[in-house]
Amino acid sequence: MTAGNLHAQFITPVKKEVVPEPPPPPPPAQVNPSAPPAPESPKEVAAPPEEPEYVSPMKGNLAGEYFKSFQITNKQKKAIQENKSLWFADRFRVGFGIRPKADSLYNTDFDRSTSDIRNTVSNQTQFYLVGDVSPNITFKLTFQDVRLWGGEVVSGASDQRLGVISNGGTTIDTSRQREVPLNNYTGFREAFLDLKTTNQMFRVRTGRQILDFGDGRIVGARNDSLNGNSFDAVRATVTIQKQTFDVFGAIVSSENNANSVISNNSTRLGGPGNASYYGAHYGIKPWEWLGIEVYNFTLYKQRQKATNTTPYGSDIYYRDPDQLNTSGIRFTNRTKGNALPKETGIDWMVEAAWQTGFTGERVSPDWINQNGALKTNRITGEPPPHSEPVRYKANIVAAQLGYTPVKEFRIGIQYVQASGDPNRNDGSVATYNPLFATRRMAGGAIPFAGNGNSGLVFWQNIKDYSLHIKYESSKWGTFIINPHWYYKVKLQDGYYDNNNYVPVSRATGETASTEDFYNTEAYNPNRPKLGKHVATEVNLIYIITPWENVSFWFGASSLYAGDAIRNQKNNPYETDPYRRYDFKPNASFFTFQTVFAI
Repeated sequence: MTAGNLHAQFITPVKKEVVPEPPPPPPPAQVNPSAPPAPESPKEVAAPPEEPEYVSPMKGNLAGEYFKSFQITNKQKKAIQENKSLWFADRFRVGFGIRPKADSLYNTDFDRSTSDIRNTVSNQTQFYLVGDVSPNITFKLTFQDVRLWGGEVVSGASDQRLGVISNGGTTIDTSRQREVPLNNYTGFREAFLDLKTTNQMFRVRTGRQILDFGDGRIVGARNDSLNGNSFDAVRATVTIQKQTFDVFGAIVSSENNANSVISNNSTRLGGPGNASYYGAHYGIKPWEWLGIEVYNFTLYKQRQKATNTTPYGSDIYYRDPDQLNTSGIRFTNRTKGNALPKETGIDWMVEAAWQTGFTGERVSPDWINQNGALKTNRITGEPPPHSEPVRYKANIVAAQLGYTPVKEFRIGIQYVQASGDPNRNDGSVATYNPLFATRRMAGGAIPFAGNGNSGLVFWQNIKDYSLHIKYESSKWGTFIINPHWYYKVKLQDGYYDNNNYVPVSRATGETASTEDFYNTEAYNPNRPKLGKHVATEVNLIYIITPWENVSFWFGASSLYAGDAIRNQKNNPYETDPYRRYDFKPNASFFTFQTVFAI
């Protein structure tokens, strides 16, 4: 086979690919000139970017003003602020608190002839909801229940009378009294709405809220009491750099009934009638070591005039309006939320306030009214002869100085003077009125730095000298020693025992100390000598937070009465011979509470 034949057998010739011709284009469509133009095909439009959902900046950093209803330790406060697990939808925060408290008081009237021991157990329950729904809207609801263990009055027979069945109701005998005010164990401690600008410079808060300024000495939360304080108010706040300005108006009692709402503050039930509380507060922090506050708060009580048809003989029907103004100024170097130095250093505070205004009463000058017999007629409202309006002329001064040499230890001193009245029958009221205060009153960043743990001595006609020694261990808790020495400012004025917190009786002569109401008996040899020293009180306090949400508070107070009380109890001029020597100088107070808060 030749090479040519071999090549012809094994090489297949390539077939040429034929490309088909494209089909002819379709004929042009016939256009009807009268037909409308065909719609253009829609163009795709890009969707606007979705705005991210609002996340509250308070998540994990809850502002301190939103849990002012709690009495808690710093460790608990930090845990509440930083908690993120109780937030939902990134805008809402729920919380809860339980605070059972037991108190035991012994011989609080310093009288051997009266009952000596009072033991009580009470409980506070709180549930709150904070909603930070946008940069401009925030609200808070705090539902609070406070009750005395075994203190409910329930209807029914047998076991129901012992209060072991919940919500048994209260029996009211309408044949004896047509209108009966009922106790409310449960209600809203807070229910307010915040409307604010995005830059947080301006805010309006309306609803039931806690008003708290400075260290709470004049007006504050008063959480040492289980009930605490809160007001139905409107409050506007302007914040510009290191300056804040607040104005508020609150209704503290209402006389009128409307929309089927019955007010137990009505004068018909012995209430004050229409009363409002309003004021302004300005604060500035020129330097980190100096804060200045100026304020004026006014309590206004609208009074009713007497008429011939008035069936009641009470002073609320013949007095003019009562206006009590409290104006003051405060200086401190505790400028970071009123907190003490974190490590070491000196802390201090000075505050002074004056009370002015008119009580609504008219009295005759004391030069013709030494015994107080000339008074306004309670039936006709006719004033006494040569009458003049009664003015408020009272004041309070407070000063604190503390030194923290090491982080765990602080020693502080405090002086408070609350004015007294040398003559309660003349045209001025010179005894300081603490208004909405409770037993321990001011505290702020210094636990139990008010007017004593027991509450047996109040800031009225009192000079209070005290020490505050605190040792705080991260492991063992906080130990506080807090002695007080109480003296009268005016000998003629009384010992006010915390707005009658100390009971008096016939055995005590209806007073708790020596006093001279009209300033006429100071040199009467048949009267007890006016005493100056009210009492000495030593407080021992222990606070421990074993877990971040639970704390235990123990308090023990021992008091020894001074000559202002002794001279009244041991009175050889007492007409009843069995009541001439009733003085028993020692009194005590014990308290224990557990605070759980999340």
